[in-house]
Amino acid sequence: MKIYLISPPKLIKSFNSKVFDTITDVIPVEYFQFRPKFKLLKDRLSFVEKHYESFSRICKKKKIKLIINDDFEIAEEFSFNGIHLGQNDKSCKDAKEKFGKEFIVGVSCSNSENLYKKAKSDGADYVAFGPAFDSKTKKGLSINLGNLKKIIKRIELPFVLIGGVNHKNIKNLFHLEPNYIAIIDSLWNFKDGTQNSAYQFKKILRDKNYENDS
Repeated sequence: MKIYLISPPKLIKSFNSKVFDTITDVIPVEYFQFRPKFKLLKDRLSFVEKHYESFSRICKKKKIKLIINDDFEIAEEFSFNGIHLGQNDKSCKDAKEKFGKEFIVGVSCSNSENLYKKAKSDGADYVAFGPAFDSKTKKGLSINLGNLKKIIKRIELPFVLIGGVNHKNIKNLFHLEPNYIAIIDSLWNFKDGTQNSAYQFKKILRDKNYENDS
């Protein structure tokens, strides 16, 4: 099990390439996703443009897959390994047709086996389930992990659990045996700093023998 690291939705001081380089030496990051949440495309584009060169260099060096969230337009402007799509975005088929079969496409499936089946039939490379827990942006929307456990038995694609994951609740996901767990706010906005957050996650993963899991 590895970490699927996602950018903060807006520009914050702790989000920079120096911090990124440090924390990816601490925790096992397989994917990094640019996920700006500005309303206007030009603002999302500006967010990525500000950090792309330095982050992509680190990702190449450490073999971290670089993903863009939602925007085909941004994917056309820069060189990404893939794109992550929600249910209200363009389809996985569209992405594969536009960017090629080798372009990684991840699809959010909420807590739905039917959405997973569609993603799989459309050629998705991985799927995401969540929100696993309540978060600042999605209070009261967390999925039923018990129901998800039943679905997971039939999942054949790699999957990531996302939403509200922090140092206290991440252990509650281990029994589901996800390929990846997504981390956002609990790292970038951790009160004791991003590096301390990364080391806490490292200890939790090490205690569960997940630290070097492939």
